[in-house]
Amino acid sequence: MENGSQSPRRLGGAEAIVIIVVIAVSAALVAVAGMPLLVVLQLLAGAGLTAAVVVGLLTGATSRWMRAVLRALLAPAA
Repeated sequence: MENGSQSPRRLGGAEAIVIIVVIAVSAALVAVAGMPLLVVLQLLAGAGLTAAVVVGLLTGATSRWMRAVLRALLAPAA
């Protein structure tokens, strides 16, 4: 990289596995269970919001960071 910028951090094995499992379960819900894609996306958004809040509470994140996460996740779609 130029100008002394750092290269992006690569995913670890556990992170990659979580992403693969989420994609596989989402695809199975749409293809096999016949769930509408919008419902699956809402389910993923809810799980992401729950994960962000739990991680924030467990790590003692500042209320400013928590408000920013909640605002981003609850913002209406463009």
